[in-house]
Amino acid sequence: MAISETATQAKSEVTVDWLPDAVLRSDSPLSEQIYARLREVIVAGRIAPGTALHEPSITKQFGTSRTPVREALLRLRDEGLIDIKKQSGTFVAPIDPDRVVEGMIVRESLEPRLAAMAAEKMTDRILADLIFETGQMTKAVESGNSLLFIASDDNFHRILLDASGFPHIVEIIQRVNAHLDRVRYLSASEPVRAQTALDEHHAMIERLRAGDATGAAEMLLAHLEGSWVLIRELLAQQNRSREEAERGKVSGEETG
Repeated sequence: MAISETATQAKSEVTVDWLPDAVLRSDSPLSEQIYARLREVIVAGRIAPGTALHEPSITKQFGTSRTPVREALLRLRDEGLIDIKKQSGTFVAPIDPDRVVEGMIVRESLEPRLAAMAAEKMTDRILADLIFETGQMTKAVESGNSLLFIASDDNFHRILLDASGFPHIVEIIQRVNAHLDRVRYLSASEPVRAQTALDEHHAMIERLRAGDATGAAEMLLAHLEGSWVLIRELLAQQNRSREEAERGKVSGEETG
């Protein structure tokens, strides 16, 4: 009995150093905030696939009860970002290639349409926000800060989609985008196609400024299709690395 209690205590005291900012606000549901924080660190690759997520440690880090943590973990499981195994625990899930393709299909189908609607409702304030994020992307390229580049690019797209006035469709896009973004973060050390993406953002802004709905939709579709070339390359690289690791594991077991 004493051994079991000691093991349980040790498990609950596992540090969560990948989650440094765990302060929760009182103005929004706790489970929503916890979900957003955990999703962010998983998508950004701050914790590797296969990493164990210890519920008691996360609960202690956030300083809350276990209920909102469990609710957040269930949402992450539904998105395919974590695996909850009754016998062994909760773990960060590997990137699912099928979900990456799903994200591509959804974004290609919906984002150009929303961009066209946004062009028809464009305001000076929204344009200023889009210009600001594009400026942040430029600074990120100049400083070699790839994480800032990806974050600013995401903000640009979110601002643009929100301008369409269809928040539920935007929510659908965000929900299926997690695995796609995980692949994007694999390129964080060497942003490929960054200058091209910047040029496309500037061209998009001009179409939005002119209220050119058709041009905005066409520009966004071309922008996405160009990005998918890189995504597919990164996904193929990851698949090759995984296959090589599996072959090495099998070879080692046979030698042993």
